Amino acid sequence: ENRFLRYKSGMFEEAIALYTQCIDSAPDRGDPTAIKALSNRSACYKQISNFDGTIEDCTSVLEFEPDNVKALVRRAQAFEAVERYKLALQDVKYVISMGINVAGMQNYKLCNQMQGRLSRVVEQQKAGNY
Repeated sequence: ENRFLRYKSGMFEEAIALYTQCIDSAPDRGDPTAIKALSNRSACYKQISNFDGTIEDCTSVLEFEPDNVKALVRRAQAFEAVERYKLALQDVKYVISMGINVAGMQNYKLCNQMQGRLSRVVEQQKAGNY
């Protein structure tokens, strides 16, 4: 609860430290508590623009929960931020393929918007115009 309050208060570095303690004290990374802490820590990393940390934590979550929509969307946003457009597009397309009922309206709309933008960038890269 203390970790969540830190996040809600915008105290992201403090929340990261607490989530890290939780992850380190878990029996293994596949532990449900560790997975939740990794997911929450990735959100904190995203808030402070640590996109490599976001990608790493989301990837860890996805190793155990490959259909975790939040992790896929968050990782796609981080990939886009570090200009890894093809990887971002892969995550976005996967979320869209889940359908609106699984992904949720907000995530589905966001991913459709991202897909249009990312597809243009990837095409420009292929053509050498980016």
